[in-house]
Amino acid sequence: MKGKRMLLFAAMLAAVAVSVGAADAAAADPAQPQLALTLTVQKEVTAKDAEGKTKVEWQEVMDVKPGDVLKFTIAYRNTGPAEARDGLVTDPVPKDTAYISGSAEGKDTEITFSLDGKTFQIPPRLKYKVRQADGTEAEYQATPEMYTHIQWKLQKPVPPGGTGSMSFKAKVK
Repeated sequence: MKGKRMLLFAAMLAAVAVSVGAADAAAADPAQPQLALTLTVQKEVTAKDAEGKTKVEWQEVMDVKPGDVLKFTIAYRNTGPAEARDGLVTDPVPKDTAYISGSAEGKDTEITFSLDGKTFQIPPRLKYKVRQADGTEAEYQATPEMYTHIQWKLQKPVPPGGTGSMSFKAKVK
């Protein structure tokens, strides 16, 4: 399914967004901090080692099929001359995949999720409403498979030249 792979990559590359503090409006100013992002995608592959034991490896994605587990990693680097504060990275869960619960990681980050790409919450607070047959609304807690976006808020300033990364896993539908 090379076509599906290309759609996944195109969606991810086009949609990763970053902002850096209140100075974001002046991002064209070379004196401002700038977080450059690099996205990589790997596929989980189960293989046997020389002793015949099963092990999990992460390999370059050549094709995808339903059930495959993909790991999306976003590396960042402050390419500006100033410290980057209040960095915020937002990434969609690619179409035709489902976020895998508990897989989002990022050192020194606060991780939140969204069902619409606009409102972000920690999982216990992420809810949705359904209109009942009698016209009333019922509120339910969202499940990880429903998440459409993930957001990482950097909790520490990133010095000029500083780097880091965040990641998550998703299963191909």
